Amino acid sequence: MSEQISLGDYNARKIELLPILTAQQLVLLPLYFFIPIWITLLNLIIVSAVYLTDVRQKFSVHPRIKNIITLLAVAGILFSFHKLTGRDAGVALIATMYGLKIMEIKAQRDVYILMLLGFFILLAGFLFDQSPWIAVYQFIPVAAILNALISIHSLSRSAESCAGTFKPAGSSHSILHYSFKATIHQLLKYLALSIPLMIILFVFFPRLAGPIWRMPGGASATSGISDTMSPGDISSLQLFDKIAFRVKFNGDTPNGANLYWRTLVLDEFDGLTWSREKIKKEQGIVTFVQSNKTSGANDNYDKASGFYRYDISLEKTSQRWLTFLDRPIDIPKRARLFSDYSVQTNHRLLDRTRYKAESQVGLRLDGQLSLSQREKNTQLPEGGNPHSIAWAKQQRQLYPTDKAFIEALLLKINQQEYFYTLSPPIMQRDTVDSFWFDEQKGFCEHYAGALVFLARAANVPARVVIGYQGAEKNPLSDYWIVRYANAHAWTEIWFENEGWVRVDPTAAIAPHRIEKQLQQDYSQRDSLFGDFGFDAVELDDIGWLKQFEYWMDQANTGWNEWILDYNQDSQRKLFDGLGLKNLTGQQVAILMIGMLAAFLTLISVRWMRDKQSLDPVQASLQLLLKKLSKHGIELQDNQGVNALIGDIQQKQHHKPTIETRSITQLIRILKLYSFLRYQRQEITQKQQNYFRQQVKSLRIRSYKNDRGHIRPWLN
Repeated sequence: MSEQISLGDYNARKIELLPILTAQQLVLLPLYFFIPIWITLLNLIIVSAVYLTDVRQKFSVHPRIKNIITLLAVAGILFSFHKLTGRDAGVALIATMYGLKIMEIKAQRDVYILMLLGFFILLAGFLFDQSPWIAVYQFIPVAAILNALISIHSLSRSAESCAGTFKPAGSSHSILHYSFKATIHQLLKYLALSIPLMIILFVFFPRLAGPIWRMPGGASATSGISDTMSPGDISSLQLFDKIAFRVKFNGDTPNGANLYWRTLVLDEFDGLTWSREKIKKEQGIVTFVQSNKTSGANDNYDKASGFYRYDISLEKTSQRWLTFLDRPIDIPKRARLFSDYSVQTNHRLLDRTRYKAESQVGLRLDGQLSLSQREKNTQLPEGGNPHSIAWAKQQRQLYPTDKAFIEALLLKINQQEYFYTLSPPIMQRDTVDSFWFDEQKGFCEHYAGALVFLARAANVPARVVIGYQGAEKNPLSDYWIVRYANAHAWTEIWFENEGWVRVDPTAAIAPHRIEKQLQQDYSQRDSLFGDFGFDAVELDDIGWLKQFEYWMDQANTGWNEWILDYNQDSQRKLFDGLGLKNLTGQQVAILMIGMLAAFLTLISVRWMRDKQSLDPVQASLQLLLKKLSKHGIELQDNQGVNALIGDIQQKQHHKPTIETRSITQLIRILKLYSFLRYQRQEITQKQQNYFRQQVKSLRIRSYKNDRGHIRPWLN
């Protein structure tokens, strides 16, 4: 028979650090992508040192060294962020302190603190990323934390000295063996109980119009299109495949020739950069009727001609400009529509923004142009690009109308050696002269800027419009995707009796002079250079990797729509669908509390019923206690099995009343029960049968003294 495990050895057993180290690093893993790399390296070094000192016992670390490391880490954070507050600095400090906390693990209390802190630190990852994938990942560190907490109570490490002691007949494995699978099983059981509570609280808890708080100090660099345009700005955006926004059309879908997404208009040029004229709040704003549709000269728009209704989900830009299908006629209530049909909000877009809109692509803009408007849109900086100015004035004399002159410029782009490339040569001075006459290579901003400059030089009103062109349909769903790769610049030229007309000089480039990489990488923009045909991609025509990408985006879109964007309006619509339209906020709160109380009552009743009905192992224990009571051995209400073992061993040592063989068998059965109660995995039927068999086979024989009298059990 193998050596038994004493109660003292059980209580004095060493903490198993490997599950604790694993759980800690899984908690910190999402944060490693957002904090300085030196903090990640420091945490990994600390974990390795703890593993080598406490687990492998290779060397020891002096307490003073731990204090020095902590001070240096705090100094490093101050050096990196110049503060200890705010999202980035605060999370970096928390991650560092949590990483250093592992050096203080000496007792079970330290493990409790470290693991329970892990549940709160998991939330820090959502400050940087709210995607569904990080939410799914959270289940892994949660399971690891539970695994670590169970490990400090488990008898598994005692099994190293008694493997085989509690081995059923015919079994080749000790029933002391446990696995991580058991922890997962328990986690799923608890999750099944928590899901109804989560759903009730998520659906019915009152929603605010905005976030309760916003973490200060987070980096909020501008994403996507900026409010200026210099050579190279949009071409650098084209290198990113990140999604700019998603759009769902409610009805007809425009073809490729009309998929121009207007963001803002640039009408000032300083010789290098196009920018937007600063407009006072009282100027340049289109008036609205109650429905928020534009009024004035454009009241009689024709819905049957190029009218589209759609929903946009715009990713964070940290700017104030909204994007619409050119040209918008209905915008959100908390936005302003300027006379150039760009739309601005009153606050920066620091979160994903969803809004409904209507556009009419053939809407006529400014049939008549005032003197001040004409002057603004024909103005050029003095002293720059003299060759282009002289050439444009000379060419304008050759054509009877402004429109004919612009068409001649487009024909020149199409028939002469003008190339479309992401890597044009550097043009530092007189950029229009250099591009138009010398290099003749550029991207959309070069062509749009040059065309507007030449038109203004010939006294033709013109301006630059920047936004996006094209889209790709997600064949797995009903929405379209517009990426930064779709960023584009085009022009608007004002013609007499026609108003502002969209003219895209990039579309005039001959297809064989387009950089091959652009043709391959941005096939969703083929309509820009071809016959403007536009067809949705078929699922059978794309590879499985692209299909997986569409599926991932569809899942992310659903998460954004149903979870992250669940606000007051969404909650009210859901209540309307559930027939709760007439309930007040107070009544909804009472309903939520009632549902929670009903569910908790149901769980409590079920738990009490299960508690009253003994499981097979507990029933076998009752049989064992019944046998012991006949010999004066009682398990007190405030006493555990391990304490009973200690009492039996102590009393048997001083005044033996039961034969040693019976005591040995009894203690072995009690330890087996203790293990079955606290093992990680679920008790199998074989283990239940084995325990019951051991209880039934127990024969307690009293010890006789030399006079033949039976010595009673002394309480």
